[in-house]
Amino acid sequence: MSFRSTTLGLLAFLAAVAVQAAELRITISNVLPQQGDLLVTLFDRAQGFPDQPATGQPSMKVKPTGNTVQLSFNNLAEGRWAVMVLQDLNGNGRADYSLVGFPKEPYGASNNKLPRLAPPKFEEALVQVGAQGAAVTIELRQP
Repeated sequence: MSFRSTTLGLLAFLAAVAVQAAELRITISNVLPQQGDLLVTLFDRAQGFPDQPATGQPSMKVKPTGNTVQLSFNNLAEGRWAVMVLQDLNGNGRADYSLVGFPKEPYGASNNKLPRLAPPKFEEALVQVGAQGAAVTIELRQP
């Protein structure tokens, strides 16, 4: 293996790593402190949004200690991401709905576009995450 091919391979690797260097900072407000975990999921596609993420979608589970929580997703690919948050009060790891389809637990989405009678729309929740990263604030809606 020549020096030139090794150098080109290293440069290609470093370029690929640089693409994965974006950070998304999320502030979640209107949280019920110490009442169930916050389940935070990022979606890079509409499929599964808002409550059935595909395997491998970035996600995080956080125990809230106050009414505002801050967290970050690091090493994201630059692009458009939608954030969905659920406060899982009963600890079953999923969203619960009433008989008529309304959420029974606090929830929120990036851009805080939460229609009253329908789930949030993927396109309305998209946030652009560039090389410099991005920051969003999500206010949970209480049922």
